[in-house]
Amino acid sequence: MLLLLLLPIISSSVDQIEFRVQENSPPRTLVGTLRRAGAAMFTPTSNIEEFSVDKKFGDIRVVISPDRESRDRYEMTVVIVFDSSDEISRTPLALSVVIIITDQNDNSPQFPRKIIPMTITESQPVGFKIPLDPAEDPDLGTNSTQTYQIINEGSPFRLEQQKLGFDDQYSCNLELERSLDREYKDYYVIEIVASDGGNPRRSDKMTLQIKVADVNDNTPQFNQSIYRPSILENAPVGSVVCTVLASDNDKGDNAKITYLIEPRFNKDGLFSIDPDTGIISLSGSLDRETSSSHELVVRATDNGEFPERTTVRVSVTVQDVNDNTPQINPTFLSQEDEVGMVSEASKVGDYVAHVNVDDLDTGDNGKVELTLHGEGAPFEIVKVGAGYAIQVSGPLDRESRDTWHVWLEARDGGVPSRVAHKNITIKVVDVNDCEPVFQEAMYRCNVSEIAEKGTDIVQVTATDEDLGVNAEISYKIVTITTIGQNNGDLNTPISFSINSKTGVISTGSQIDREARESVKLTVEAQDGGNPTLRSRCTVIVDIIDYNDNDPRFAQRHYTTLVREDAMIGSEVLTVHATDADAGGLAPLTYSIKDYYSAARSVFAIDPSTGVITTSADLDYEQQKSYNLVVEAHDHGGRRGVTSVEVLIRDLNDNSPQFSQATYRASLLHTVLPGTLVTRVSAFDVDAGLNGVVSYSILQGAEMFAIEPKTGFIRTAVSLRGLTNVTERLIVQAVDGGSPQQSSVCNILVLIGSLSTIDLKPIFTSQEYSIDVAESLEVGHVITTVFARSPDPDYSGSIKYTISKLTQQVHDSFTIGEDSGRITSKSTLDRETEDFYNFVVEATDELGRQGMAAIQVTVTDVNDNKAQFSATSYHFSVNENLDEGVVVAQITASDLDYGINGLVQYLIVHGESDLPFNLDSYTGTIYLTEELDFETRTSYQFTVRAFNKVTPNFYQETPVRISVLDVNDNSPLFVQSHFHFNLLDSSLDNAAVGVAMATDADSGRNGDVYYTLQPTVNSHLFEVDLKTGEIRTAVVFANRADLQEQYNLKVLCRDRGVPSLNSSALVTVEVLSTGQVVDILQQVLSNDAISRKAKYLIVFFAAAFLFSTVVLVCFIKYHRDRKSKYRNLTQIDRKYDPPPAPGPAPMKSSENLMSLGGGEMMGLSSDTLLSRPPKSTCSNNYKYVECGSYCPSIPEREYSQEIISTSFFADNNHKTKLSRESLPPPPPPNIPTFSSKECLNFNPSISSRIPETLLPDSQQVTSRSDLGSSYDLSPACSNKQCHDNRCHSNESGVASGLGSTPPTSEINFLKKELELRKDSWMSSDDSLFKVKNPASSLQSLPGQKVNLNDKRQVRFQKLNDSYV
Repeated sequence: MLLLLLLPIISSSVDQIEFRVQENSPPRTLVGTLRRAGAAMFTPTSNIEEFSVDKKFGDIRVVISPDRESRDRYEMTVVIVFDSSDEISRTPLALSVVIIITDQNDNSPQFPRKIIPMTITESQPVGFKIPLDPAEDPDLGTNSTQTYQIINEGSPFRLEQQKLGFDDQYSCNLELERSLDREYKDYYVIEIVASDGGNPRRSDKMTLQIKVADVNDNTPQFNQSIYRPSILENAPVGSVVCTVLASDNDKGDNAKITYLIEPRFNKDGLFSIDPDTGIISLSGSLDRETSSSHELVVRATDNGEFPERTTVRVSVTVQDVNDNTPQINPTFLSQEDEVGMVSEASKVGDYVAHVNVDDLDTGDNGKVELTLHGEGAPFEIVKVGAGYAIQVSGPLDRESRDTWHVWLEARDGGVPSRVAHKNITIKVVDVNDCEPVFQEAMYRCNVSEIAEKGTDIVQVTATDEDLGVNAEISYKIVTITTIGQNNGDLNTPISFSINSKTGVISTGSQIDREARESVKLTVEAQDGGNPTLRSRCTVIVDIIDYNDNDPRFAQRHYTTLVREDAMIGSEVLTVHATDADAGGLAPLTYSIKDYYSAARSVFAIDPSTGVITTSADLDYEQQKSYNLVVEAHDHGGRRGVTSVEVLIRDLNDNSPQFSQATYRASLLHTVLPGTLVTRVSAFDVDAGLNGVVSYSILQGAEMFAIEPKTGFIRTAVSLRGLTNVTERLIVQAVDGGSPQQSSVCNILVLIGSLSTIDLKPIFTSQEYSIDVAESLEVGHVITTVFARSPDPDYSGSIKYTISKLTQQVHDSFTIGEDSGRITSKSTLDRETEDFYNFVVEATDELGRQGMAAIQVTVTDVNDNKAQFSATSYHFSVNENLDEGVVVAQITASDLDYGINGLVQYLIVHGESDLPFNLDSYTGTIYLTEELDFETRTSYQFTVRAFNKVTPNFYQETPVRISVLDVNDNSPLFVQSHFHFNLLDSSLDNAAVGVAMATDADSGRNGDVYYTLQPTVNSHLFEVDLKTGEIRTAVVFANRADLQEQYNLKVLCRDRGVPSLNSSALVTVEVLSTGQVVDILQQVLSNDAISRKAKYLIVFFAAAFLFSTVVLVCFIKYHRDRKSKYRNLTQIDRKYDPPPAPGPAPMKSSENLMSLGGGEMMGLSSDTLLSRPPKSTCSNNYKYVECGSYCPSIPEREYSQEIISTSFFADNNHKTKLSRESLPPPPPPNIPTFSSKECLNFNPSISSRIPETLLPDSQQVTSRSDLGSSYDLSPACSNKQCHDNRCHSNESGVASGLGSTPPTSEINFLKKELELRKDSWMSSDDSLFKVKNPASSLQSLPGQKVNLNDKRQVRFQKLNDSYV
């Protein structure tokens, strides 16, 4: 109470004092003292049971030993009251006392689990870690868990200790220090001790029981590296050959081994092996003569999850049994029909035949002795090496005896021995016994059907071992026979010719592959002997087809029927088209055109066979027919179409459905037989007989009868005597399908007297069937129903209502309540609803109701127009389609029924001479005459869809048919013969004239390009690929060889497929200046020309000459000036060269030819440059250049493909010239040079000519000389090409960048790169520099080109943009 009184006067500020005491200190331990001078009393404001405060002295002592883990801090407030008379100056003091409990190492680390079993697979990698539960120690700092240690040594594990993120405690991981091997040790016990850092230390132990799990890491091992068993060849099936044994160090399934003989070493299945025991046994018959040994490979596989396997070789030796008779095989040096031939000029000792005696047995069983027998025969048998020979032992005289019959006997050394005999006949022939022999008995070659007359096909070669005139062979074609007749005209003549000396066969006429697939020629070779000997060979000429025929279907229109229950994938129809073309073009691909999406989703077609199948379920009730357009196209892009109409055949897949499941009726027992009881009605949605319903009574037929067609049920007998009886009838409705579908209904008939039955009103008819036209006016009475009451006492009125009212009935009909008249309430539409079924009720004033069924059938009226499937139609067709081909189909549908819905088609608002006709019923449009894109590209007309029923409604739609261009027009020159003049004073790079051609086709088919046909002088001119401009070469010719007139042949070719071409002659006359002056004088001296006109002619001639000189000087100056300042840039130019007329056209501008050795190319904007440097002639190779053809290369070796080009200066780079990569054949009558001379091939695809290297040391005479490919590498040494010959390079200039000295000069091809008048620069001045005017290229002194360093060096003409 005193303390409470003193609190208000205690200082508001409280001093704080802190003491520390160790946990577990015993009671009475002094914690600290609060003594103050003058203090009289110490009073704590709160009581803490663990500590006490001495009130007199202020000492704080332990009462109960503290536990830091339970509580580590205590706070109290102690008020000190001072003993003083001056209370104002000695105010009580409040101290805040904080007691901190310090830690003592009084807790040991504790593992959560003392024993932990675990399993580790032996495949775990070194460093694999397993987290362990840490030992928990509630002490702080170093008194907590500090270390973990494995106390038992020798295990492959170590501990990884990690500091926890709180306090100073640590955790640990068990880490794999060495690889485990279960086969070495499979169990480890590891003891781990966790210790704290106190003093003394406290610790705990945990035991890990680690089991090492097996992994399939051992391969089965056989006990032998190879097994070599042997067995007799007549050993029976099942005999044991040997046993193989393998073991596996793994455990369980990993160590269980299965044996297997590798199948590829036991293809004949002669051996088998027990998969468990490894016993190999015989499973087939052996024959040592067929195979004396068998090499098997046995595989042993363990049963691990990832099996290990090993193999061992088993070499089985088959021991011989003497079971073979010697075989005598004589080989005559000359024979005919197995008769030996020997010349009568043969001498004693000359061989007649070699005899080999074979005995497949071994040892003594295979040792054979051979003897010859024949009375008086002038032959003997002698041992020759490992065999025998029959030789002449006496003189031969064919005139005395020309045939000898002898026999050979062979006896082996077996016991018992086996003996063989061989009868032989030797015929003596005359000395002139060698006939010509062809290198091949049958030659096979091919020729395109568009090949021109005179095209070489193949060369046949025959040899004769005779000499002199007997060996001189001449050839002739004996017979020509057609093989593989097609549908073409066999009356078309075909002929071939053969060079009697060389055997080269060429065409003698045009060929039509559609008439003949192949032609068989019989070629005869005869020698010059007397008598003449002959031989023949067969030459099969396969005619290569060009795609010049469209596929044609067997029918223009197909109609087929398919059942509506056809399964998906069922075959509907097979359409078949034929193509007169052959090869890769003839196989046809079929497809359904997407004219009708509905049909396309329901049907599919096999693209290879033309089989049309269903791809969706069919339902006759949904759609009754489909129209398809089927297209067949070949691989060359030609197409043919046909129309297919698929009619769906209705099946009886719907049962008749009664209008009610149970009918109810009531009758008086007094009614007479034949009284109407009620009427049942059933409806079947199927069509035809499948929808015709007939009725029968299944139960109750003894009292009632039913009309099969109408369903009216009447009484069949008198009902008297039946009162208050309900009869149950079961009526069946059956349709007319096969198999029939049926359904049943129940009819409950109440028979009674007037007092017992419900006398409800009765209609005059139980069912009314009314047919009304859909054009019926609103309010029209369709029928009137009437009902009366059978109750004789009833005289009231009867009201009529419509019952079972649906929305359609409610909207369409109404009934007069008193009159019973049923009238139309709204306009009827058969296309919306064609049948109404409802019930009319008659109700008397007593509430009794009678019912009658009303069936209203709405008949069709022609009130709908036909609707096309599209608002407009656009079709595209090729111009080369034949007459009668279906090109399109128009479809329209009419919602009306029957004849009202029959749509017909008619072309209106079109030209009278349209080349099309329209099938009025199917809507298919087919050709009536051939199309011509060049005459007309499109046709437009209107198609009307109508029916013939009055009123005649119709609908019209526009149709456009575009004609697609086909390459059917050859380009034609504007003149067949061009004449140009050329001044001899300006020959180099001079414009000669323009040979222009036009092509009536369009697109690529009408895109024309020009080439010069190789002639003697064609290398002196060049033609622009695009414009047809003819110019002279850069260096025209040696002026001493200048001719007065040059005749050229220029070709123009379009880019169509196949490409078409034509040619024109060009005559270039070279005029001297004097001739021009003479011409001018003649003009000026002509009195018919006025003086003023003469002055004008002179003026314009002088102006033309002056402007030409100025222009040439300006261009030269401009180029020289630019070459000094303009840096080289590369401008990529893409050029699509024309397709070559051959099997492998050039694909892109990158297909430039490189022949290695630092050869540089140029690609101009107008011309494809494809020549390497000119100086590539050498002793080993020659450079083909200079405008002639090599006669030693057969023309058949050429084709029109440009070899791909590399720009790299790599002397090791070689271009392989394959058979398909050679230039085209030369034209006839062109002067030729030897293989050591420079030739020039000019393929028709470009006026720039690829140049080829050929061996200089040999003639190329046949295909075999070239080989399938030919390495072309320049190895020039002191030779260069010039003026159609290879000459020594007197200046010592060598070619080939990689192999030349540092200062060697590379001469560019002046004609191709036009270096003489232009300035060029190099992109790599560290290796090369260009002398300008750029007539040559030099590598800089001291710079050597590394052959393995592919440096790309570009050259640019400074006054142009091409590189």
